[in-house]
Amino acid sequence: MDLNTLTRLFDGLDSYIIAVDSEFNIKFANGRISFVSGKHPDEILNKKCYNVIHGYNKPCKNCPIDEDKNFSGTKVLIKDIITYKGERIFTRAAFTRISDDLYVSSLIDITDIERERLKLTHSTKESKANNFRLTHEKNIMDNEITFLEKAIDNMAHGIMIVDDEYNIKTINKILKETSQLGKKDIEKIKCYNVYGFEEPCKDCPFQTNHSKALRHIHNKHMTIMFSKFDKYIVESLRDTTREIKLIDDIKERQNEINEKQRQMSIMNKDLLRMNEKLKTIQALIEEELKQVGHIQESLLPEKLPEISGYDFGATYIPAEQAGGDYYDCIQMSNNYCGFVVADVSGHGTPAAVIMAITRAIMRSYTFDVISASDALTMVNDILCDNIHTKDFVTMFYAVLNTNNGMFNLASAGHNPVLFFDSSEFIVKKITASGMFLGTFEGLSFEEKKWYIEEGDVFFMYTDGLVEAMNNQREQYGYDRLVSKLMMFNDYPAERLIKEVMEDVKDFTAGAPFEDDITILVIKRNKKESKNK
Repeated sequence: MDLNTLTRLFDGLDSYIIAVDSEFNIKFANGRISFVSGKHPDEILNKKCYNVIHGYNKPCKNCPIDEDKNFSGTKVLIKDIITYKGERIFTRAAFTRISDDLYVSSLIDITDIERERLKLTHSTKESKANNFRLTHEKNIMDNEITFLEKAIDNMAHGIMIVDDEYNIKTINKILKETSQLGKKDIEKIKCYNVYGFEEPCKDCPFQTNHSKALRHIHNKHMTIMFSKFDKYIVESLRDTTREIKLIDDIKERQNEINEKQRQMSIMNKDLLRMNEKLKTIQALIEEELKQVGHIQESLLPEKLPEISGYDFGATYIPAEQAGGDYYDCIQMSNNYCGFVVADVSGHGTPAAVIMAITRAIMRSYTFDVISASDALTMVNDILCDNIHTKDFVTMFYAVLNTNNGMFNLASAGHNPVLFFDSSEFIVKKITASGMFLGTFEGLSFEEKKWYIEEGDVFFMYTDGLVEAMNNQREQYGYDRLVSKLMMFNDYPAERLIKEVMEDVKDFTAGAPFEDDITILVIKRNKKESKNK
């Protein structure tokens, strides 16, 4: 029987099968092990079994191999395992030594049996101990409720919990202040009265599948995220008045600039007679462009995230005083962080305005949206309502779970990300299907998942980098960029970007950049060895 047949045979078993050597390195694992580790068996080969299965940094307690590498026969243990999804399972683990340096462990899922045993064990306890436990648990629960109430009360955004009769069960301090309601008022009203309605909202999650809505409370624009649990709804409200006003201000500024450009076009017809006046107006427009450029720079992140185990770097070089590229880092709750690189078609003021609108939309509407494809769908629909020119936006959006290094990726017609895989010492191109933003409503975008391990580099950029030209009209290109990533992969993110840009400038030999250049680098740091 060949190896493939044996592998398929083991994959068909209900047991989790792994084979390890005396140093606990995994030499074989059947397909079922992915339900525990979240990884394909090939991805965990030669990795420590106690790290992959349990997340430990040293061998498990009572491990037969750790206690006696020369044991004989079969040793059986009950193993308590937390899967990569956070689910707790109990297994009956049988360890067998089949050679001097090879051990096989077969783990059978006995979760239901173990839970039933624990349930029966608990039912036999004396009533006094039961009462003590219940009293203790009640005290703990009371303390937890008090803690949760305080935590909710101190959140930076409004929280309201309502039941299926629209009664307000909990409302935190900031929402009380925003709605200008006292404790007695809240006890008398329904949740929809907070928003000024006399009947349930039309988009209420109790009646629809809506998970997001917009409301007005005392001239404030509130963005609401709904979470439904049994007969309760948790409403999380963020004051987005400033962001919406920013979009309105940007639109107004765009209209002003368009009007100035229209007037300038009229004046050009009488250029000879109005030459001096035209120069004055041109100077005013140049100053406006400088101001737009300053505004655009102020919209970029003041500083990059500081997350343990990761290193970040970014640069933005506009081809003109105002450009159409942008990057952003959106730090979410639950240890997620969104990274975006976008490129608006065209250059100058119109592109800068559209870039600012795109940034405001991303900041206002995609907070805590961990699905990259859902975020792009949302941004596209809003952009279609706000862009009335032939311009469009390409974008690559990556949402990183900083706990486990897993990316959710989506692309709107953008350049592929270059990913340096330290384990294979190769640069890979990562992309996902999807059209550009701002032209067609109702688009959907492919979503991919990608894992970044220690030493890996996630290199995001706009096409101005690879399309930079020298005086002979030759492009910088991917090959040269890939070479630099491999050469400087060990450098910190900012130093890596610096080396790449110095090489681009050497290549162009003083020729001006014809397009904006944006780079955003995410690097997972290597852990220092014990010997070191």
